[in-house]
Amino acid sequence: MTNREIAKYFDLLAKLMELHEENPFKIRSYRNAYNILRQINDQVIDLDEKQLLEIPGIGKAIAKKIIDLRERGTFDALEKMLEKTPPGILDLLKLKGLGPKKIRMIWKELGVESLGELEYAIKENRLTILKGFGEKTQINILKQILFLESVKGNYLFYKIIPIADELIKILTEKYPEDSFSLTGNLRRYYPVVSSISIVSSIGTEIIKKDLADLLEFKEEEIFYKNIKIHFIQTISNSFGLDLFVSTGPELFVEKFKLTDYKDENLIFENNNIPFIPPVFRDNVEIINNPEKFDESKYIHLADIKGIIHNHTVWSDGSDSVFDLANYCKEKGYSYLVISDHSKSAFYANGLKINQIRYYLEDIAEAISKLEGFKIFSGIESDILSDGSLDYDEETLSKFDVVIASIHSGLRMEKEKATKRILKAIENPFTRIIGHISGRILLAREGYPLDYDTIFQACVQHDVVIELNANPHRLDIDWKLIAKAQDMGVKFSINPDAHAKQEVDYLKYGVLMAQKGGILKENCLNIKNIEEFKDWVGEK
Repeated sequence: MTNREIAKYFDLLAKLMELHEENPFKIRSYRNAYNILRQINDQVIDLDEKQLLEIPGIGKAIAKKIIDLRERGTFDALEKMLEKTPPGILDLLKLKGLGPKKIRMIWKELGVESLGELEYAIKENRLTILKGFGEKTQINILKQILFLESVKGNYLFYKIIPIADELIKILTEKYPEDSFSLTGNLRRYYPVVSSISIVSSIGTEIIKKDLADLLEFKEEEIFYKNIKIHFIQTISNSFGLDLFVSTGPELFVEKFKLTDYKDENLIFENNNIPFIPPVFRDNVEIINNPEKFDESKYIHLADIKGIIHNHTVWSDGSDSVFDLANYCKEKGYSYLVISDHSKSAFYANGLKINQIRYYLEDIAEAISKLEGFKIFSGIESDILSDGSLDYDEETLSKFDVVIASIHSGLRMEKEKATKRILKAIENPFTRIIGHISGRILLAREGYPLDYDTIFQACVQHDVVIELNANPHRLDIDWKLIAKAQDMGVKFSINPDAHAKQEVDYLKYGVLMAQKGGILKENCLNIKNIEEFKDWVGEK
């Protein structure tokens, strides 16, 4: 359990206590714990009570709850709050713009206890009778409800893959003479999936009987750890064929002449086509010309030389500049761009003007301690509502790299959102546009954009588009990469790390880059130190 995951328990507790109008001083203490825990270097879950009490702002009550979390995954105060909260209210707490006080009003005055009931109340125009709720608020809430309903039963692929691998390992050990393989969207690394599909050379009924203690059964459906499992039964001589066809997509499969094969590789050999890993099979260019596939021209994790877009204790990260840089060096990377939040990101402890000098000095000190490794100073500067960046030009000129991102005012129509980003691109100090659509997978839709116009502007002003590798973002969407690349856009695959371990998110970004077909030559991070220095000096 990471520090951020632990912090979320205290955030939830604070929200529930506010919902139930509990002691405001206790609520404040849990909110403080949430903020403190997110920015601690050491892994809190590994600390004993004495070590926890040495953390400024962590008292005995908080320390005990952290120990309870480690030992049983919850703590009494949270359980007490959950017991007296209707389960559907927790879904309401996920809605942006609705704090605990407003949710309490909806719950107590309208009797609404679920998303479905809230949707009905909005369609009946009932929210407008409550203080602080207007027609525009109703529309925004309804959009969020419809979005959350549309993603229900879906999961982020990076959370499901370990569960799928675990199940296949169990099956392989149980039936060593048979064959099993992950297939479908998950094998092609789709960012969001609804189930796990497995090709199996043994009958499903046998599996259901033998693994009845591990699997769950709801009507005709099979579940493992609450994830729906779809078994595709085959026979040994057709295993390769069924794996190939079920992996998909259909447009890719249609390009091949097929017959029974035990081994999927033989399908490619007999069609005179080089083997194409599943992650590449959604790429339109590859689908249209599979015989020309050359994996070596596409980006791979081993090609990445530098880590760009990272946060430290100077804003909302949990590691020092030195510790983050040292982790990257130990991982074999050559350089790092530190890009903490700017002053408008007050919620993320963004850098005030008077802190910048000390921030840059800290980076310089870390450089002096790490021989053969380079740290570039950067900032993730907020794009304000009018498209300007939240520091003046003199301040922006102090940094090696400026990443411009939107973090607030996310509810925008297409025209406004596009104009806002275009103005940021035109700023002479902007080098990279961060998480371009602002989406959070399964939690928040991105704002609509005129991507053609934005891609054109990025090429004109030599601005790179980030592929944010955080598996909750994966933004820019991989489906947009081919068109952007054709127009001349360059990309940077960035972990947006807030803790040193999150540097490893890079692998998810690379997978999405492969799905979209990013060529090595179009990826900023493949530059060596000298090449990257030259790029920094171009503006």
